[in-house]
Amino acid sequence: MRGNQLLLSLLLITGFQSVFGQADTAKGASYAFNLEDCIKYGLQHHRDVVNAHLDVNFSEEQVKEATGKLLPHGNISASFNDNMKLATSLIPDIANGNYDVKIPVQFGTRYASALTGQLDQVIFNSDYFLGLKASRVYTDLSKKSLTQTNIQTTVAITKAYFAVLTDKENIRLTKSNLQQLTKTLEDTRHRYDEGVAERIDVDRIQVSYNNTVTLVTNQIRTLVYGLQLLKFQMGMPQETQLTLTESVDDFNGELYLADTVDYKAEDRIEYSMQTTQIALNELQLKSTKMKYLPQLSAFVNYGWNYFSTDFGDLYKTGFGASVLGLTLNWPIFTGTERLHLIRQNKITVEKSRNDLDYLVQSISNEVKQANTLYLNNRDNFATAKKNMDLTQGIYDRVVYKYDQGVSTSLDVLSAENELTQARVDYITALLNILVSKTDLDKAMGKIK
Repeated sequence: MRGNQLLLSLLLITGFQSVFGQADTAKGASYAFNLEDCIKYGLQHHRDVVNAHLDVNFSEEQVKEATGKLLPHGNISASFNDNMKLATSLIPDIANGNYDVKIPVQFGTRYASALTGQLDQVIFNSDYFLGLKASRVYTDLSKKSLTQTNIQTTVAITKAYFAVLTDKENIRLTKSNLQQLTKTLEDTRHRYDEGVAERIDVDRIQVSYNNTVTLVTNQIRTLVYGLQLLKFQMGMPQETQLTLTESVDDFNGELYLADTVDYKAEDRIEYSMQTTQIALNELQLKSTKMKYLPQLSAFVNYGWNYFSTDFGDLYKTGFGASVLGLTLNWPIFTGTERLHLIRQNKITVEKSRNDLDYLVQSISNEVKQANTLYLNNRDNFATAKKNMDLTQGIYDRVVYKYDQGVSTSLDVLSAENELTQARVDYITALLNILVSKTDLDKAMGKIK
């Protein structure tokens, strides 16, 4: 029994984490990443980022489509008619000089066919030219949307990464406690065998030992899920093995760096996206106003016409025809519809400008809120770290006194419970300050 407990303790203390961590990664590729590597991988593989890149490509094709409308358009048309019964018309009897008498006649042939090719070119159309400009602005908006997606993905990966690091730190601290409990339990058993300690002392420490073993096991499961969540945020297959090369100690220097003095609302991608939206609305207003202008286009065509009373002779002789011309369309008056549409577009532009002002205020409030939360978490973290160090010292002294026979097992368990709670508070404060620091950087537009 004691040998099994010792073996379990050694597994938990030294290698149980890797057993759980590799359970679902035996068949996949293997990566050793720091935070920067995780972000780079995510910005290449996450579904949202990939789709955002496709949206940029889509908008670029729309620009080319708008450009294509300004190029010449050509088409070919053909027709074939079988006039099974020609239409009859009444005309004056000119041949006999009797103009008051109408005689029935039929014009045309039974079979007729035509083939015509035409080339059209827009000379001036306000919709086409403004549409081209609007599509370019839309492309700019899609690129900014890609930037926003990159920022959101970076934040999600960073938070998931920090969660894994704090899980690992939590396990490290709990394993350290388990290591001490294992030694205390074995020492107490020896003292009980020698008649120096009571059975109740062994049982009390055994209970604490069992709870700590379960706690480490649960923490390992949490770590495994945290790694799975991190891989999901990165767009990495779950069967891939991912090892993090950093610890929370590598970020201690960044926890106390926060400066809201130099922050500007213009640094936020949302600000730039809103200004682009205003530009699109202004283009829509301009397009509506320019609908009063005429539309001018040119065309040229050439074709052949074929006629015959017999189908077999239809295409033996063709008669060419060609036309070159201009087409002008000028909508002089369309009621009051366009006037009200212009007013609607003006209202839309005004609303978008109001939205920009509101966005600036919202960013200011978001920064203040994020900074307040960060400062609170920073103080909580500093206090939790001091309390954990103090509690660790108390626990070490109580265990030492217990080994010397001065304190009781109740004293050890009480100190152990206080240390466990102090570590929980420390880990919670550590994760909170890392996350709140990330949120503050995002609010200030520092995450690019």
